[in-house]
Amino acid sequence: MSTPTLTDLATKAIDDLSVAEINELDFSRVVALTNEPNMCSGGGATVRRVLQLAGPLRGRPVLEVGSNTGFTSIEMASWLDSPVTGLDVNPVSNAFAEAKAKAAGIDNVNFVLGDGQGMPFEDDSFDLVFASNVTSFMTDHRRACDEYYRVLSPRGVLAAVPIYYRSTPPESLRKAVEAAIGVPLPITSEQYWIDIFSREGVSLIEAEPYEYVRQTPERINAYVETVMDQSHLARQSAEKVAALRSRLAHFYDIFDENLSYAGYSILLFRSGHPNPEPILHTTRRVHENRA
Repeated sequence: MSTPTLTDLATKAIDDLSVAEINELDFSRVVALTNEPNMCSGGGATVRRVLQLAGPLRGRPVLEVGSNTGFTSIEMASWLDSPVTGLDVNPVSNAFAEAKAKAAGIDNVNFVLGDGQGMPFEDDSFDLVFASNVTSFMTDHRRACDEYYRVLSPRGVLAAVPIYYRSTPPESLRKAVEAAIGVPLPITSEQYWIDIFSREGVSLIEAEPYEYVRQTPERINAYVETVMDQSHLARQSAEKVAALRSRLAHFYDIFDENLSYAGYSILLFRSGHPNPEPILHTTRRVHENRA
């Protein structure tokens, strides 16, 4: 019996759904079916900044929790002479990620099926563990973080890029986003996530906050068309493609509005840091306008 191809897996996953069911899918399911890039906040710039700050050693293993369709794991692997593993719960997402890595000639990345709250890895397996906003989608944030630290090697770095609210959104908008992502969406702050990721013997070594920029409807629509212009979707009925396109556009519209109230931070925590001393005279970057 031949092994199912990526197109076979994606096509079957869509074939098994009716148009009505597609219209009820949450964002994660639509991402898996459409091969939406689902990159972390800030995209490749954030990934490269994490690698710059964390400084993973050559040849030492790296893990991304919640790799989805592979953007971040592949980006990291393209810059590192180290093995990178992406972990995700969705087999179709993993198949897309594997195909993308193969097409790009990236051979130091692999994708594993599994749950971030109970990962199939030995203790102390990775020097760098990267978790974008995936922890928000898990039922028990602290339990998930316990798992991250379990697989993190001594003096390893946990890098997280959580999204949080900088100002309170309208309750109707928060509920709409909650329905879109299919999990509870509490109003959290940067400090909430710092507290969640903090542990005894672990030092917060970097915290860089960012804010989002609103996008025009034209740019959102163009991005939807880019995502939908893929060969595996061309095999589907016009009705199902239209439903997926409409679903994506709906998500992007409400996410863009929601993110106007939100921000994210690049947070790095080091386990067993040899210099965990507190700082009395703190500093901040000087932003100068130079002619």
